[in-house]
Amino acid sequence: MPGYAGLQTNVFTWLIMAGMTGWWVISIGFVPGWQREGWPSLLKSVYGLVWLGFGLDIVLRFLMLAYNAVEWGNNTPRLIAQTVDTVNSTLLYCAVFWLLVTVAYGLAVQRKGEGPLILAREFTLEFAYAAAIPVAMLCCLAFYLTEGQNRLPPALITPLSLLANLYMVPAVIVWWDHFRQAGPKWRIAGVHVIVLLPALVRGWVSPYRENLVPILLIPLIAAMFAGRRPTLKKVVPAGLIGLLVLSSLVSSYRHIKWDNVRPEELASDLRRGGMLGWLTGASDEPVRRFHAFDSMLLTVDLVPALQPHSGRNLLVAPFIRGFVPRFIYGGKGAADAGTNFGTRIWAFDNPTVREHSGASIAPSMPGDLYDAGGLLYIVLGGLIWGGLLGLVDGWKGNLPEFCGAAITVLVATQCAMSVERDFDNSLSTFIQTLLVFVLTAGVVALARRRHPEFALNFDSLTSDPSMERS
Repeated sequence: MPGYAGLQTNVFTWLIMAGMTGWWVISIGFVPGWQREGWPSLLKSVYGLVWLGFGLDIVLRFLMLAYNAVEWGNNTPRLIAQTVDTVNSTLLYCAVFWLLVTVAYGLAVQRKGEGPLILAREFTLEFAYAAAIPVAMLCCLAFYLTEGQNRLPPALITPLSLLANLYMVPAVIVWWDHFRQAGPKWRIAGVHVIVLLPALVRGWVSPYRENLVPILLIPLIAAMFAGRRPTLKKVVPAGLIGLLVLSSLVSSYRHIKWDNVRPEELASDLRRGGMLGWLTGASDEPVRRFHAFDSMLLTVDLVPALQPHSGRNLLVAPFIRGFVPRFIYGGKGAADAGTNFGTRIWAFDNPTVREHSGASIAPSMPGDLYDAGGLLYIVLGGLIWGGLLGLVDGWKGNLPEFCGAAITVLVATQCAMSVERDFDNSLSTFIQTLLVFVLTAGVVALARRRHPEFALNFDSLTSDPSMERS
């Protein structure tokens, strides 16, 4: 069997693909500020980040698998064994999902006012500079404690992790202020480095790309909100190089941390293969990393033909997980959809892996909805997700630029990777992150009212037109 064999397709496959791709391209017009700012608006919108994720995980991934579903899949023939009807159904379900996301988003984003995000105004420029270093140090400690196995009670891990993620708020505001000022942008102060340390600590204790990527995202998105506009011919190559280097670093560190490989062995391999060999060795991982379409394809093939719909109430469960703490309702669902998918569907044709592997494999958002309740769940789930994205983009569109930048970075990796994750975890984590952000801002506001001597004059800060959203 040739290693380059692609998915089975027919003329209807490419008609569906053309329609889905066409609407995906057209739907970029929903991004706030697209007509005025162009591509930088993608990085300033939660919807824009999801738009990019859908393009990578579904549109581009299908084209890759249509050309090579073995070497670019998982080096097995299971994807090319899928019938053309299964491929067509999968594409159609993905198209329906994206259509409903965009429709709901287009309706919800038109709401006026800041909504509950009005409390983001409490995070002023002076407050960010005063809090940046203490918050960074506390969050470094929190990430170290929450990633341990027995350091904290389980009920405290999620709340503390969510609080620790708030290091991004003062970090983004400090970087935003740096980019809006005149002068060489490469001249940074110590505070600009210190505020990125929590991301480095989190990547050290939990070596995943999404934990380290804020080191790059915080300055980049802050620059976009500050009015900086680097050219695409610089951003795209820099992004690809950054992804490749980050993947190589994470892969090497995982060998040391998880496989007990000595650093001397990795250094020896690096000397033998050189820098190019080191980067090339990790280049296959990003190619297989975005496998949402693979997961969706396997789900459509097995459910409900060989396995019934799971029946999980994905339309309610994310809101229970998002709003109700575990210490109040210990019976709420756990974030185990990836593990269940890995043993139930991903490893369905491999009994050894199915029985002995506890690996968490992303089921994809539309695939998770389809597995739970079929096409109806895809429709309703797409409307819910698109509506929530629209509310957040609409609310933060009425805030000062630095507040919008902080909120965007806070949920950036969640939104960019949402399509390849399960619906329950993506939605509930998104809700929890914003809820903790709003509650923390409320605590800051209450503290200022109780201690007015520490209050900052927000009106004087926003009197400068450059600090207001145009």
